[in-house]
Amino acid sequence: MKLIKKSILVLFILLGILSNIYAGGVVYLVIGSDTAIWAGMNTAKHDNYYDIDLYINPNRNAYQVMDPSFRDQFRDSYGTPLKMTWWMMAGNIFRYATNKNVPVPNIMTLYLMKKYHSENIILNGDELTLHYHTFYWSDYDGDGTYYWNQSKTFLESLDDFNFTLAQFLLEEETFPVSFRSGWHYMDNDWQHYLDQRVLPYSLHNDYPAKRTFDDEPIDNIFDWSEAPSEWIPYNPSYDNYQIPGDGKSWNVRSASFQRSIRNNYLDSIFAAAQNGTDQVACIWAHLPEADFLDNIVIVDSLAHQAETKYDGVTFKYCTAIEAMQLWQNVNDFNSPSLNITENISGEDVFFTITTDEEIFQTQPFIAVKNIYSDFEVVDATKISDTEWRTVESFKKSELVKVGVTATDNTGNQGMDFIEYLPADKYIDNTDLQYSEIYGNWITNNLKSWGIDSRSAQLNNSDSVSAVWIHTITKSNNYNLFVQVPEMDDPVDSFDYIIYQNSVPVDTIQFSSSLKPFNWNYLTTIYFNESDELKVQYRASADEQPGKNAITDVLKISALVKDKELNVDEQLIDLKEVSVNDTIVYPLEIFNYGITPLKINGISSQRGSLISNFSFPIEIPKMSSLEFKLQFSFTETGEFIDSLMILSDDPNNTNLMLPIVASVQEYFETVDNDETNKYQEFGEWHTSVATAFGESSRYAWLNASPLASASFNVTLRETGLYEIKYIVPTTINSTDRAIYEISIGSIIIDSVLIDQNEGSGSWVSIGKYFLPNNADINVKIIDSGESTLGIVLRADALKFELLEKLNSIQNPDDILNTFELAQNYPNPFNPSTTIKFQIPHSTHVKIQVYNLLGEKVRTLVDEFLSMGVHYTVWNGKKDDGSFVSSGPYFYRIQTDNFNESRKMIYLK
Repeated sequence: MKLIKKSILVLFILLGILSNIYAGGVVYLVIGSDTAIWAGMNTAKHDNYYDIDLYINPNRNAYQVMDPSFRDQFRDSYGTPLKMTWWMMAGNIFRYATNKNVPVPNIMTLYLMKKYHSENIILNGDELTLHYHTFYWSDYDGDGTYYWNQSKTFLESLDDFNFTLAQFLLEEETFPVSFRSGWHYMDNDWQHYLDQRVLPYSLHNDYPAKRTFDDEPIDNIFDWSEAPSEWIPYNPSYDNYQIPGDGKSWNVRSASFQRSIRNNYLDSIFAAAQNGTDQVACIWAHLPEADFLDNIVIVDSLAHQAETKYDGVTFKYCTAIEAMQLWQNVNDFNSPSLNITENISGEDVFFTITTDEEIFQTQPFIAVKNIYSDFEVVDATKISDTEWRTVESFKKSELVKVGVTATDNTGNQGMDFIEYLPADKYIDNTDLQYSEIYGNWITNNLKSWGIDSRSAQLNNSDSVSAVWIHTITKSNNYNLFVQVPEMDDPVDSFDYIIYQNSVPVDTIQFSSSLKPFNWNYLTTIYFNESDELKVQYRASADEQPGKNAITDVLKISALVKDKELNVDEQLIDLKEVSVNDTIVYPLEIFNYGITPLKINGISSQRGSLISNFSFPIEIPKMSSLEFKLQFSFTETGEFIDSLMILSDDPNNTNLMLPIVASVQEYFETVDNDETNKYQEFGEWHTSVATAFGESSRYAWLNASPLASASFNVTLRETGLYEIKYIVPTTINSTDRAIYEISIGSIIIDSVLIDQNEGSGSWVSIGKYFLPNNADINVKIIDSGESTLGIVLRADALKFELLEKLNSIQNPDDILNTFELAQNYPNPFNPSTTIKFQIPHSTHVKIQVYNLLGEKVRTLVDEFLSMGVHYTVWNGKKDDGSFVSSGPYFYRIQTDNFNESRKMIYLK
């Protein structure tokens, strides 16, 4: 009996050991997205405009993936629906966006995701956090062309990274606890900064990827070749972020949807968990990708297949923070209790921050915003493990908001804020605070803010009116602005009435239409806390029947400044300019203050600015003036200068703007936007893609009639030129476009070109001798014989002077003789130019003869005035056929002058 009992006990022990051996681990599966806006992003352009349709269109991926019914299809081993982590891209290339349809362009992706999808984010249990690319506006190779390159080091982007973190915290009260770097790029400096000042969890280990190719524009440079291959978090080494070490933060291996599916990583992850070791895997994609939703279905299917294949292994859909906390077996989910208090010293204020526990960061992250919309990350002195004091003080009267955040060592986050002025308020036509009093209003798909606007056509004796209403939360001066989209036949006589507690206090009358897609200033008024502000819009058909009234959004801002100088540009990029040319650059200077601003001077440090203005020049309150700046450069090469704008803005008396230019030998460019130099034949359309200028054009192939476009230029120098064309980056353009080059009415060459090859860059058509002061024409023609593509494109042409030839350009310098110059080039193919001069008006005949003395072509046969003239021969006979290779003679005949010269045609 005792033996049986012992045997049973041993059996239970063995079963327990075996169950532990074969008990599977848990796969914590983080499904997420590096989420940016691609539409409008151009790394060759400093200031981009982004199309926000991805977030606001119900038919696009954002709405589809945020739908709880879509998520409910995908459940983990515990029956929990799919939850996701959204790493929202912000910083640098977004920072200088020209969008005015979002409050803060730099962090527009986060704003849009919260505004249009916050309810479903909460329902789905998703995580919103930061994705950051180290874009850096630079010219690393020194060729004069600037790009948003990937920075060579993180330190080049550190100021912008801090600026972006501050805006995340103060504008959207969001701060990253988990993080993914753009391009999977890391260096030790970045990892150190994350460890010391920012966050505990990074999910960008992209083992075994490595890429070092760095031709501009530079992107996707990374190295994870030494990183762990396991799907198990590790602490990065201080000396090498790729390998495990003594760092206090964590890094997690990641892979894109496509690579995970292609390599079936989920199978290997589940296999590794079968021995009882929990795994953490980040599987991600980009929200704009066409197959984003389909790949979620595939990833979920592969997870369930692996779950079935590996007994005992389960998987759990988690956000990034949740996955790390579960993997760490965290028991404390309480956020640190942060508190920020003022220490006032006269007009200045310091801040003290306290917490109830030790935190992950070496100090809390502290950010300050002032009325000039400056964002600053603030250093603090450590008083104890739970108390800090800011190193610097701030003028309290200029503060808008101060925020502090920190996490504990297991990813629980706390925040606290002091709000001195309320955030800007935007009331859209879809908001409850907007209503219409009278008129026949309709919803219009045109929009400058949100998803639509409201409009009303005024007929007969129609009148319309609409109102925006807001309750003031703090006594202060407030600036009021409105914004509308562009619309055909807008009203040009209308007014806005401002009410304070139902009492009219101001009326702003307009006698011209509002500038679309811009904040149009109404007035500045002081309101007390709890006052009701009402803005009423009115328009009538009087003297403007048939015109359209339109309303969209009202902006209420407490950020009122006495004077504020501002420019939209952060850089004056003159791009390629000709030496000794005068370049005109229109710069609009704004005064965002409520009193006039004086511009006391505009100059450049290195003297490239040659404009002369009479200073001081006054810019009225809440207005702007355009200054047509003129620049000139006397030497070729890459040129860097600084523009200095002196004013009486108390916050910025000397605004500096960098000037960059690539100064080259003489050239001319012609763009499709230059209506006096560009013409179209057939049906053409504007393309959203562009490689030069503000737009490009396209026409469908094989239309009736066949489409063509013509570029015209007059050159100031005579010489050998290389003619180049550029079209946007394309794969759907014709492979047989005809480029026909003419001087005057004479076609000198016709070239068949595949527009897809080299698209996005300047491509050579050929080299030609071209005269000055003549009509040069390049015609782009649909040949009707394309074997590839669906469109013919036109964007810009460039004429680069390779060799300058002396020529008599001033009639006063003409010698009192006849002259027939040697043709150039000689020998030639495909064409050559013949220069001749006559001292008085006469009939001129120039003909070409072969060696037998037979006439093959008459080039000139007309009465000409005195001066220098040119004619071109393209190797064709009078009947249009080409002559054979060999020597030919050309002869000039006038009333009392005859001369011949020899030339050689090479076929």
